[in-house]
Amino acid sequence: MYQRSDIKEGMTVRSIDGEKLGRIFAIQDGEFLIEKGLFFPKDYVCRYSEISDIRDGEIILFHGKEGLHRFSLGEDRGALAGTGGGAGVGPGALGVPAERSTGLGLGADTAGLTASASAAGVERPMVGQSEVTVPVHKEELDVVKRERQAGEVRVRKDVVEEEKELSVPVRRERVRVERRDVQDRPAMRASFQEETVVVPLRAEEVEVQKRAVVDEEVVIRKDAIEEEQRVAETVRRETVDIRSDGEVEDARKLNLTPEDPTLRRS
Repeated sequence: MYQRSDIKEGMTVRSIDGEKLGRIFAIQDGEFLIEKGLFFPKDYVCRYSEISDIRDGEIILFHGKEGLHRFSLGEDRGALAGTGGGAGVGPGALGVPAERSTGLGLGADTAGLTASASAAGVERPMVGQSEVTVPVHKEELDVVKRERQAGEVRVRKDVVEEEKELSVPVRRERVRVERRDVQDRPAMRASFQEETVVVPLRAEEVEVQKRAVVDEEVVIRKDAIEEEQRVAETVRRETVDIRSDGEVEDARKLNLTPEDPTLRRS
């Protein structure tokens, strides 16, 4: 079990599933107070026995926020009102004397050191603090560009057959037979035998061969162009409604706009 020396004011308290429940603003033997928010606070009391682990300066509980005990500033300030959810704890239960409760923001006269949280009148005690910084948030738009396929171009080649005629000159040999009279010319080697004389005739013939050649080229180019595209999205921002009870010395600070980064309330 963890001791008081392990716990310090300002430590962040998280639930078992990692949800941030708030920060510690008061410590007593056996228990401590958790505050959350300013305008919508939920102050709880938690016991040391509910601590599961302490890692990196943060306290991890055994349960979620539904298991916490609600802290209230009721008339019964002397003791712990109950142990179940929704039970109240007075300042006396945390060891804060009644005469000191005003200085710690736990008494009934804490109008100057507490801030109105909601229409229900829940107040956030300012323990040991003379100044509270109120963050006012707004949403900004971040533009992220990503590439996607916007279209495509297809170039298809089809095979077409057609007849092509060529005129090719060819040569061939032909025979002309001519008979001439010879007057009494002596025959040197006359054999007087049957004989056949063969004279070959030659001719050119056409053989067709096909070969592939590049007829033309189709060039496809991609160019990048820039154009303006308008986008719209709904964003949220916080506004501040400051209300005070009693006398306020420095009323000028209450007129700050929500966008003023120096918005503080003391």
